[in-house]
Amino acid sequence: MDLAAHFRIIARAWKQILIAGVLVAVAMFFWSNRAERVYEATALLAVTPSDTGLGINADQATFLAKSYALYAETPRVTAAAAKSSGLDITANDAASLISASAVGDLGFLEVYAKGPSVSEAEQLSSAATVALIDAVRAQQTASLAQDIAPIQAQRVILQKQLSNLPAFDPQAASIQANIDALNKVEAERRAQPANRVNVAASAHASSTPISPHPTRSAVVAFLLTCILVGELIVASRAIGDRIGRTGDDDADVARITGLPVLGRIPKGEGFETVEAFRVLRTNLMVLEAAGRPRTVAVVSNTQDAGKSFISINLAQSASALDDKVVLIDADLRRPTIHEQLSVPRTPGLTSVLLGSDLSEALRKVAESPFLRVLSSGPPVEDPSAILGARAFRVVLDTLRAVRLVVVDTPPSGLFSDALAVASQCDATIFVLDLKNSKQQQVRQALEELQRAGANVVGVVVNRTEVVNRSAYYEA
Repeated sequence: MDLAAHFRIIARAWKQILIAGVLVAVAMFFWSNRAERVYEATALLAVTPSDTGLGINADQATFLAKSYALYAETPRVTAAAAKSSGLDITANDAASLISASAVGDLGFLEVYAKGPSVSEAEQLSSAATVALIDAVRAQQTASLAQDIAPIQAQRVILQKQLSNLPAFDPQAASIQANIDALNKVEAERRAQPANRVNVAASAHASSTPISPHPTRSAVVAFLLTCILVGELIVASRAIGDRIGRTGDDDADVARITGLPVLGRIPKGEGFETVEAFRVLRTNLMVLEAAGRPRTVAVVSNTQDAGKSFISINLAQSASALDDKVVLIDADLRRPTIHEQLSVPRTPGLTSVLLGSDLSEALRKVAESPFLRVLSSGPPVEDPSAILGARAFRVVLDTLRAVRLVVVDTPPSGLFSDALAVASQCDATIFVLDLKNSKQQQVRQALEELQRAGANVVGVVVNRTEVVNRSAYYEA
């Protein structure tokens, strides 16, 4: 199905799509409107890096803000916030309700908290802010204690040594000097400024909840429903348009095409397939409407229906009766017969149409002494024109001594070449692949063939399920 057909189906079903979209949107609006309200409070914190004497670096402030924002979401901070907030929530609840992020490049961060009311959201945000500041200070205190612990330990050792010396010992002055130096180092470390986190703006929540949003939810539901329903309608039409959607395939084909089924070709290349082509050969030769046709065009409306496979096997089956048969590859767009039968492509049909000798272009096929193949020949710029010219009719007339001429054609749904060929043959058989053929496309292709003057005598159903007949022959 092409894009234009896709949108045509949607355009025809616009009322059903619109009604479905409106109903779902209304339902979504009322359902969303009844959902629990969620509010969000925000507190703004300012981060000031320690002054090392080189001035405060904005990049350092931004880095610290990002680090503290991540720290605010750790279990240590969220659990403390849950405990101090005074709300009836667990540590896990707080972890899912609290978040933080750095703001801008000036060392600010925001702490967010959600709640079922404005007051509860603000309480939790304030508690998270205090918990973060306390956690940062506790971390700094622990870091200070870790730094001065070796100094204090060394000082204890020196003081013990000093107390064990006799009075007026000359070493006492040296030990005391070391103790004084350690005291100075400890004092300097304690005096070093620390990074600071301060509240720049207290927690505040808007009176408008962040969820739900009934109107927005309804609009989204409307759009999604329209898209989904539209695609479902297109899919159902596409599935319903398949010819072989019921068990009685032949009845479907006859009803839709108005033509008899001349043969049903199973998948594979076993005995059942050989027998199916014998049935097709027999049905074709006894057709009263076609007056036992001598030239037969094999046509399909799609490129994957298997028309070349049908053409080759029909020609081989007919030649098995020791009658002269010629297989012509008139699919000048995408010829394949010369490859499948291992014969040269040139000279071929286009060579003959442009003046070459027909007898030199006909090729024998191994193991089929009564079959000759006329390959497509070299490519031409306008296949439709060369096939529609009188020269092709002359080729068919030249082969009047041949019992059967089978002509393979390009897809009629893609090119007009098939119409030009079919209109010059005694009969045309239409090849269907039930799994891929659509009713509308098949009807359109058959109407075009009839308007072109083609004598469409029947349908060949390709790739059917294999019917096992071995039990009959073994009985």
